[in-house]
Amino acid sequence: MKNLRKMFFAIVGVLTIVSCGEDIDTVAEIKDNAGLLVNISQSKGSFLGSPMAGMEIEEAPVSVSEASLNYVITMTAGDMSNIEKFEIVKFFNGDLETTGEATGSVVAETTTLPYTATIASVDDFLSGTGLSESDLRIGDSFTFRLKVHQKDGDSYYYDGSMGRLTLTLNCSYDLTGTYIMTNNVCASSVTVAISQNPDGSWYAETADGGLLQFCSTNTTLQNEGSFNVGCGGIVTPFDDGAPTFCDGYGIGCIEGGSWDQDAGILILENSNDFFSWAASNYTSTYTRQ
Repeated sequence: MKNLRKMFFAIVGVLTIVSCGEDIDTVAEIKDNAGLLVNISQSKGSFLGSPMAGMEIEEAPVSVSEASLNYVITMTAGDMSNIEKFEIVKFFNGDLETTGEATGSVVAETTTLPYTATIASVDDFLSGTGLSESDLRIGDSFTFRLKVHQKDGDSYYYDGSMGRLTLTLNCSYDLTGTYIMTNNVCASSVTVAISQNPDGSWYAETADGGLLQFCSTNTTLQNEGSFNVGCGGIVTPFDDGAPTFCDGYGIGCIEGGSWDQDAGILILENSNDFFSWAASNYTSTYTRQ
């Protein structure tokens, strides 16, 4: 009984109910549940292009060079006994809570799991939106949400890693590789790998330049983290301004930086609100090997 109660509350926390006469952005207290837990963490995609030269970035039409998505749904608990079907719903420049359900369009549907929906072109991304490639600008985004329909007529949207994936149109860069990492706080010189996240952002095994692990006595604590690289090689934090690795301690948070694609050099501007012996702002340099 305890396990069933835990599953019930877990599902309530990640589902948005949609029904006639109710605001669609309300997370309701529901008396039933979707009947199963799912995961889309194996999903990945890319949405990259080059803005027209000679114009301000926000106004320049974009020639899309990469537009792909593998939306992978797996079941982690429960069963399909009360499930009619799943739908993958696409939203442009917003989401269910900000744009309203009417602006979404169904990409694919399935009655069985596991299931993978594939998008392989910019035309597939734009299908159902009324837009053409010339309408796209850097910063536009597509959000894909998983919607489940029950046999009793109820329907829900899964949230977070159980159903939401956003791809943002950005300039085409490739930071994948192995780097020598240094910083201007201490004399550390360490090898670090950088790889791409499923949403197109970038993940560094050590994202604070080594301030925590290699400049302090905390040699076993690896300060990993992710960041975005925008047009012009500008490094930016996530939209909420808080890179994932800060964790409230303020050790080496990424505040900005730059990426030189030709030279393979990433410079991160980090901040420090924790160690009194280190500067409040410092620079980390990653040189690709």
